[in-house]
Amino acid sequence: MVVYRRGLFVWVILVCLCLVALSTVTAVSIFSQQRAVTLGLQENVRSQRTAVELEECLKDIIALEDARVELVAVLHDRVQHLLAAMNSVADQVEEQVLLERTQTAFQEYQELWQMLPPPNDLLHEEKRREATRYLERDVLKPCQEFESFNTGRVTNDVEHHERVLRQLSWGLAGVGILGGIAGVTLGYGVARGLAKSLQRLHVQVRDASGKLGPNLPEIVVTGEGNFAPLHAEIELLTARIETVVRNLQEREHEVLRAEQLAAIGQLAAGVAHEIRNPLTSIKLLVQAGQVDGEGMSIGDLRVIESEVRRMERSLNTFLDFARPPKLRRENASLVKLAHDVLGLLRMRAEKQQVCIHTDFAAENVEAIIDPEQLRQVLMNLVLNALDAMPSGGDFTLRIHPSPDGSRIELELIDSGSGIAPAMLPRLFQPFASSKETGLGLGLVISKRIIEDHRGTISAANRTGGGASIFVTLPTETDSCPISS
Repeated sequence: MVVYRRGLFVWVILVCLCLVALSTVTAVSIFSQQRAVTLGLQENVRSQRTAVELEECLKDIIALEDARVELVAVLHDRVQHLLAAMNSVADQVEEQVLLERTQTAFQEYQELWQMLPPPNDLLHEEKRREATRYLERDVLKPCQEFESFNTGRVTNDVEHHERVLRQLSWGLAGVGILGGIAGVTLGYGVARGLAKSLQRLHVQVRDASGKLGPNLPEIVVTGEGNFAPLHAEIELLTARIETVVRNLQEREHEVLRAEQLAAIGQLAAGVAHEIRNPLTSIKLLVQAGQVDGEGMSIGDLRVIESEVRRMERSLNTFLDFARPPKLRRENASLVKLAHDVLGLLRMRAEKQQVCIHTDFAAENVEAIIDPEQLRQVLMNLVLNALDAMPSGGDFTLRIHPSPDGSRIELELIDSGSGIAPAMLPRLFQPFASSKETGLGLGLVISKRIIEDHRGTISAANRTGGGASIFVTLPTETDSCPISS
C-alpha cells in the first residue's frame, strides 16, 4: 500500500476550494454588473428611439404646416401616442421634467391650432404661422433635449459595458494564471511526495482469515529509479491473488451445486412424504382384501380412489411448480370468481365455525386475467386462511379498484394467530411451510401466477391479531393479448 502524506492532500483540497470560490465570486459579480448594464442600455435605447420618432413626427408636422397643408390631425394623434410611450420609459428626473415640458407645450399648441380662424379669414395665415413657430420653439426643443439626454446615457452605458468586459477579461486571466500556478505547485508537491513514498514502499497483502501463502514476504523498495524488483514481486503477488480468487470461485460453484442437490433432496423428500401415506393406506386395504379372500368392498375402493386423487393432487402441485402453465387471458369478473371460490369452501368454513364476509366495490369488477389460474390462487389463499382458524373466526375478502382505476386491489383478512415472525420473510420461498404436512409450494405458485399477471402479492400481520394477504392486479395488460 502506497502511503501519501495527509498534509499534501489537505493543501490540495484547500487550494482547490479557494480557486472554486474565487471563480464563483468573480463570475457572479461580473455577470451581475453586465446584466445591470445591459438592462440600463436597453431602457435608454428604447427612450432614445421613442424621442427620435417623436422628433421626426414634430418635424413632419412643421414641414406640412409650412407647406400650408393643414390636414395634420393624424400626426397629432401620433404625437399623443409617442408622448404616452415616452411616459412609460422615462425613469430619470431629468427625463420626467423634459417630458412634462413637452406635453404641456404640445397641449398649448393644440389649443392654438384649434383656435385658428377660418381659412378665408385674413388672420388665418398669421395665426397658423404663430402656432407652427410655437410648435418648433416650445415643443420640438425639449424633445430634442430629451433625445440628447438619452444619447448621453447610451454613450455612458456603452463605456461602462466596455469597462465590464475589460474587467471580465482580466478576471478570467487572473483566475487562469492562479489556477496554472496552483496546478504546477501542487503537481510538483505530489511528485515529490510520491517519489519519497516510492523510495520505501511496503506492500503486505493479507487475507481476512490468514495469508495468501505461507511466509508471505514484505516488500521493501529502497534506492532511486530502479523498480524492477518491485515489479517482479507485484507480479508474483498478482499471480497468488488470481490463484486464490480462482479457488474461491470453484468453491462457490461447489456450494451452489450442493445447494441445488439439497433442494432436489428436499423436493424428493416432500414427494415421498406426500405419496407414502396414501400408498400405505392403499397397501393395507389390498392386504386386508387378500387375507379375507372376499375382495374389497365399495367403501375400500372409495378410500383407494380418494388416496389416488390425493397423490394426483400432490404430483400436480409439483408439476405446477416445475413447469407452470401458460396464461390464457380473457376479460373476466373477479367478483364472480371470488363468489365461486367462496361457494366451494363455504361448507368447510361452516364446519370450522368461520364467518365469511365480503367487501366488494361493485358486483362486477373486471380485469384481463386467466380465470383458472386466478381461481387456483384464491382457492389456495382462502384455504390457508381457513387453516389458520381451526377453532372458528372471521374471514373477509375485499375487492376494490385503485383510486386511478389502473389496478384492482384484493385483501384477504383472517382472525387467526397470524404469521410467525421467523416465517414472514420466507413466506413466498419454496418448501417454506409451518404446517406439518405442507409442501411449502402453494404460496410460491400463487406468487408466480400473480407476477405473470404483472401484479404483486405480499403479506403482513394485523395489529389486532390475524394476518392479511394483499394482491394487486392490473386492469389491462398490453404486453399479452386476450385469448380468443
